[in-house]
Amino acid sequence: MTITWTAARMELPGAVQYTVVTGSEPGDQWHVSVAPPPPNLRKAAGPGPFPALYLLDGLLTFATAAHIAHTTFAYSLGQLRPIVVVGISPATDDLRRLSAQRARDMTPTSTDSGYLHVKTTYGMGGAGAMVDLIRDVIAPHLESAHPLDPADRGLGGFSLGGLLTCWALLRRPEGFRRFLAVSPSLWWDDHLLLDPRRTPVAARDAGDVYLAVGEREDGPHRSWPIMPDELRRELADLDMVADLAAFAGRLGGHRNLDVRSEVIPDEQHATVWPAAVTRGLVHLYRTGRDGEGPREGGS
Repeated sequence: MTITWTAARMELPGAVQYTVVTGSEPGDQWHVSVAPPPPNLRKAAGPGPFPALYLLDGLLTFATAAHIAHTTFAYSLGQLRPIVVVGISPATDDLRRLSAQRARDMTPTSTDSGYLHVKTTYGMGGAGAMVDLIRDVIAPHLESAHPLDPADRGLGGFSLGGLLTCWALLRRPEGFRRFLAVSPSLWWDDHLLLDPRRTPVAARDAGDVYLAVGEREDGPHRSWPIMPDELRRELADLDMVADLAAFAGRLGGHRNLDVRSEVIPDEQHATVWPAAVTRGLVHLYRTGRDGEGPREGGS
């Protein structure tokens, strides 16, 4: 008996990737991946327009979130809105360049941090420019090419991407309706976002917020993979669980924000994203929260 195997590259059904170039420097390019409801769910999803969730760190977050959004919608019995997931990442396969551009794009200030072990080739403090890029360049282009609802943009991220999401929620919320931040790096710049004097909350319209952190992110001694002793000592004071509780407390006094904050049992920084994004999508996009009834579809 002859057995043969054939390998083929599998792509997310219905997804498309764009590259946006805003200048002549290597750090002026981003990949933008878009995952609308796939062909087998188009009838159930309807014609749109759909809410779009713009995810930072798309190389790490996009594929998982898109698959989860599609699977959860399919089994939601019409109780989850169909979502278009958008992932944004530096347009490079060079890991060092990607890390340097990511550090620039995701940080709100130009300070350095001992917790951030990357070369800052492109500098720091580019969060404001990144928000402008999404709001003024990426989102309008995608809304002209896909059935997206410009009144229902979401912003989400993990780790440094969660930091940028939280900063935008506090300081630059205009243009976004929903925010999803998982294990945000709230330690940045001596806990910048936890200080009301340094980071006051900007005036904004109503918004929906989902925050999450893994239970084991309260200290490096509980992390997996197991850190080398030297790194564990450097990060000994890091408690992302306490940081998130403090941030959620800041938001609790704002009546126009619907905030859900969760500590996900037995998860850690390396494993929390799939569980957190699943729960976040259900919280942010379940039907009925905005007066919208269930739609047909799902099984």
